Amino acid sequence: MKNFLLMCLGGAVTAVIYVVYMALAFNDEADLHTAGGGSSEPQILYWVAPMDANFRRDQPGKSPMGMDLVPVYESEGDQGAGVVTISAAVSNNLGVKTAPAQMKYPRLNFNSSGQVGYAKEQLAHLHARSNGWVEKIYIKDVGEYVEKGQALYGIYSLEFIDAQKDFLRALNSNNDSLMRAAKNRLKALRIDNKVITQLKKTKKVNQVTTFYAPLNGYIEQLNINEGMYVKPEVRLLTLVDLSQLTVDVELEHQHGAWLSQYPGNITWTFTSDLMPSQRWQGKLDYIYPMLSESLRTLRVRLLLDNTKQLLKPNMWLSLKGEITAKEKVLLIPSQALIRTENKTRVVMALIDSEHQSTGQFKSVAVTTGRFFNDQVEILSGLQAGDDVVTSAQFLIDSESNIDSDLQRMEVSGAAPKGEHHDH
Repeated sequence: MKNFLLMCLGGAVTAVIYVVYMALAFNDEADLHTAGGGSSEPQILYWVAPMDANFRRDQPGKSPMGMDLVPVYESEGDQGAGVVTISAAVSNNLGVKTAPAQMKYPRLNFNSSGQVGYAKEQLAHLHARSNGWVEKIYIKDVGEYVEKGQALYGIYSLEFIDAQKDFLRALNSNNDSLMRAAKNRLKALRIDNKVITQLKKTKKVNQVTTFYAPLNGYIEQLNINEGMYVKPEVRLLTLVDLSQLTVDVELEHQHGAWLSQYPGNITWTFTSDLMPSQRWQGKLDYIYPMLSESLRTLRVRLLLDNTKQLLKPNMWLSLKGEITAKEKVLLIPSQALIRTENKTRVVMALIDSEHQSTGQFKSVAVTTGRFFNDQVEILSGLQAGDDVVTSAQFLIDSESNIDSDLQRMEVSGAAPKGEHHDH
């Protein structure tokens, strides 16, 4: 009886051991199945300092600067040399930002300032064409507004009187050649058509010849008084029309080069602190051919419409200029550039066939062209629609270059083994 009980107990123990063994074997098989391809989570290769890609650790911790180390994950599949994979959470912590490369009309903005001056075409200096005496002045003082054709002053001059007599003699002779010569003499002495018309009508010589305003404007200078003896070299007065004014501004020489090398649409907007609500649009009139020796700037002259008479000569205006080129070029933000001694790179964000982010990045070499404020022209290395990293690109670039170097070292180290195996 005792032997029978022992045999039953031994069989029960054997059955329990067998059940446990089968359960363990099943779990091991499941674990192997999972390790073989069931998990899609990328494995962490190492931890790196955010500001120093050469500082690496096998576990989380702090960088020498006191910052949390960032995990670097293993690459998924065959992603090529230099491709770095960063999870969405890490990208968000690093503040990774991207911007697309776009075909756009480049636009250049610049600021300057200048002083308001007279337009040369709107300025008239009046001189007597002969010696004489000022017998009459019809204007009062500097700053007075006069209209074109208004009487300004009268001069007694023997030459003016002789010229009128010659004209009357030619008129009485009915000789066209003499009349033309006499009239040309009056014109050369700047005698107005009103005087000539009156001379034809009255047939009487004027002892005092009156002179009239050649344009609308203000008396800018007045250098004569009644009874004064004048000569041709004496400036009697100056008239200026303020309906159009000029502003000379200094531009940086690289901006000035645009005006002649890259034509396009240009807007020149002037403002004044004295009249904050007012805007004036300038028109390019002249580009001076020389650079300033001391400032290395280019001077340009702009015309301003002053029909409302709000602007005054010698006022100071601020300028905001904008040049838009006529042809589209490939542009990216200039902050995306990584410049080294040998070449210029950008970090490109890789996208899938549906133009969605894959979380993968790669450094690519680019050739730059012209700079436009916060944008730069790309001549080669990128295409329209490519996304470039504009923030935290230096860390990603370091990882990309280290990965490329490691893969090149592995390839160069594997070549001799392959050759030996073939033999």
